[in-house]
Amino acid sequence: MLRAAGAPSDIPIRVGLDTQALEWIVRLDGGGQVCTREGRPLLAVNAGEKVRIWWDSQGAANPTDEYRVQVGGPMDAAVAEALVAKLGASTERLPIPDSDSWRVVTGRFSRPVEAEPLLEKLRSQGFMELWVSTERHPGVPMKGRALYAVTERYERVPLPAGGVLLQASGDWVQLEGKGRYRGRVELFPNAQGRLTVVNTVELETYLRGVVPRELGPGIYPALEALKAQAVAARTYAWSNRGKRAKDGFDMTDTVADQVYGGRDGEHKLSDQAIEETRGLFATYGGKPIQALFMANCGGQTVDNTHVFGAGHPYLQSVSNYVARPEGVLFQGALAPEGDQAWLNMELLRLAACGIIPRQTLDAARLEEPLRAVNMLEPLGILTARLGRRNVSSEPAVGAGIYLWMARALGLDQVVEGLERREDATYFLGSQPFRAEDASLAAFLARRGIVPPALWKQPHPSLGQGLEVLGRMWQELEPVAWQSGVLQKDGQVRPKGGEPKALELAPGPLLVEEAPGGFLRLETETTAQVGDQLKWLAAPGGAPLLVRRLDPEGASLDRYNATAHWRVEIPESELLERFKSKAGIGGIRDLELTHNEAGRVLEMVVQDRAGRRHRFTGMRIRGLLGLKDNAFRYLVLGTGDRRRWIFYGRGWGHGVGMDQSGAYGFALEGWDFERILKHYYRGIELKRIGD
Repeated sequence: MLRAAGAPSDIPIRVGLDTQALEWIVRLDGGGQVCTREGRPLLAVNAGEKVRIWWDSQGAANPTDEYRVQVGGPMDAAVAEALVAKLGASTERLPIPDSDSWRVVTGRFSRPVEAEPLLEKLRSQGFMELWVSTERHPGVPMKGRALYAVTERYERVPLPAGGVLLQASGDWVQLEGKGRYRGRVELFPNAQGRLTVVNTVELETYLRGVVPRELGPGIYPALEALKAQAVAARTYAWSNRGKRAKDGFDMTDTVADQVYGGRDGEHKLSDQAIEETRGLFATYGGKPIQALFMANCGGQTVDNTHVFGAGHPYLQSVSNYVARPEGVLFQGALAPEGDQAWLNMELLRLAACGIIPRQTLDAARLEEPLRAVNMLEPLGILTARLGRRNVSSEPAVGAGIYLWMARALGLDQVVEGLERREDATYFLGSQPFRAEDASLAAFLARRGIVPPALWKQPHPSLGQGLEVLGRMWQELEPVAWQSGVLQKDGQVRPKGGEPKALELAPGPLLVEEAPGGFLRLETETTAQVGDQLKWLAAPGGAPLLVRRLDPEGASLDRYNATAHWRVEIPESELLERFKSKAGIGGIRDLELTHNEAGRVLEMVVQDRAGRRHRFTGMRIRGLLGLKDNAFRYLVLGTGDRRRWIFYGRGWGHGVGMDQSGAYGFALEGWDFERILKHYYRGIELKRIGD
């Protein structure tokens, strides 16, 4: 049961879970009651019993309702007034109750469907945050429309047309196909002829369902980042109460507001973050801020004036780079000269585990001709490790050495009756193999151990032979790599686990792995905190450590897959977007104005008639269908066969706190207050009401 609102942490938040369904299958934890919205019991529900709540409706809107398009979220008076002037006729600003903020609505319609042309027009102009709101209280439902509960015994129980409250004896109400929710769950008909579902919970309980959905603890397991997210989400919720009041709730459960997962979204680490920041708000001038945040800003956030137009002084452009990122120095024992193009994981594993001497990792040595005598020792060590018989010293030359090694390891024992001569011909062509060799060769080719091209090479090198031996070992004893994210204290955090010490053998092999899988041995490497490491665990410590050079670079928001992206759009598809969203026929030229961080502040499209169409802010990425405004492009081909290739960074509007950047700063050792004050300039953290 919700307490009376006292401190801000106790205020109820009404979350709109859905407005479009005609029915819901519900279940109440421990049983409970279906009640009137005022709390009077109507129908008892047993534990485990499912009840169908059904609105018998034709879907027609109540003719007494008026519908308007709301543009944007809560804003201050000056910004709202400027937007009203920009949108013109049929637009006005409306105060949000118990708030200093305003909302802007435009158009007047008797049915929601009539608002679609205006919605499309506004989207083509780049307005992304739009919805149809009900601007009058619903009247009496039309004759013949009714709300029912249908039990598992197929009893149909009439319910009040004004809706119902689901009251569980336990902790939650389950909406089938949606999830479980604490607090109050109400279902009531809306003016669109559907059912609105509202979950009302206290602010701190609401955050338990928001924080892990906005910044997943499984992917970003840093407490200080989650605490920063908790404060930002709490502040956003406080500042946006009443945002959708005319629809019967404060906010939706989607990215249009904050993603909310109810009880099913909760996680113990984010619960800890919420509890340790209980009641804390980000404030400016003594008032909670508009705590905007996004998934990834692509290295640098953008001043709010370039996106939403509001001049909030705390929403300034800041960088996700630091002058000296935290790092950990690792030292190894071997770094051959030259470009090391010959280096691969098979050779590294053989050397790290003592199958071959480390000095073998040398370009000149590996270029020597492959001879069976040179393979006797590593093959003998490997067969002993695998519990195989002693290696036969029968002579073998050229590609025949591969067959000799395979037989020593027992791989010939799995081909009889399974491999066909036809398969050997398919993989290897008409090479003159003996029947007993052809089946084994086909098996080795099919398993990717000896590719067809190697069989045709008359004089293979020692390096090629050792690489084949490494692949045979991988086939029989797959490498057990361990991996984790490097922490500031030198520990590593495995995926889904807790940080642990990284135990290295004395003088390990140190490898840097560049994007594309290119490897290089180093005598030392300074890994940046947050880098991915992988290693071969062994008694006495790992003999091989691989540092992955992150394709996203050194930015502290590199932990999101959209930190960098590439999108290719054919000419026909781009033309269709421009025509449908902005009425532009043809593209003669595309001019971009960038800021110093590579973010597009203005885009001018010149059509085939020479007319120039100017776009700014979120209208740019909305028109192009890109993830963010930080991009450059390349045009290939001519005429209708042109292809537009966009290379960009980030995902979102770029204003406020970068969620993956918050995680990066937390790995650097920043606490949540420092993270918040980095992204929201000049703010103070306060417990309002203290």
